[in-house]
Amino acid sequence: MFFIRKAQSEYFADIANIHFKSWHDAYLGLLPELYINNKNNLNEKIKMWQELINHPDVIIWIAYDANHKSVGFIGYFTKNNSYEITTLYVLLEYHGRGIGTKLMKTSLQAILDFNINANFCLWVLEDNAPAIHFYKKFGFVCNGEKSEEDYKDTQIVDIKMIKKIKIYPTQGFE
Repeated sequence: MFFIRKAQSEYFADIANIHFKSWHDAYLGLLPELYINNKNNLNEKIKMWQELINHPDVIIWIAYDANHKSVGFIGYFTKNNSYEITTLYVLLEYHGRGIGTKLMKTSLQAILDFNINANFCLWVLEDNAPAIHFYKKFGFVCNGEKSEEDYKDTQIVDIKMIKKIKIYPTQGFE
């Protein structure tokens, strides 16, 4: 059994560790290994999350098991009615248990309960078909925007996906 709660400041090290381990696992085979190793530094992630977790425009939910072990998290950056999912990671050994789905559903619903006019977006690696499929299940669609980065002989392309909530007086959510 897994549970979701809003992350408190004391969870920064758990989040950094999940981010470090999962980032490597998520992108191995999709990005050059040298790029992964250069960009994925545990000490930098610890410092980053120690600062971000208390930022007023950052919202983080964390997944944990019955023994209170942190196993995944989702993070948003907020600005007005826009909520950008910047991170969604689950430890590899916990994949396939619905934790990412539970993180996504819980966080989306909590934001909508607070702000019915919320718009959501995220950037995902163009070649990461499983992630794109996952986000499409939640109503995200590609909007045509791309971000490109050249790394040695490799072009890394992220695509933007958006989700808009539409409220109709008699129909509810779409």
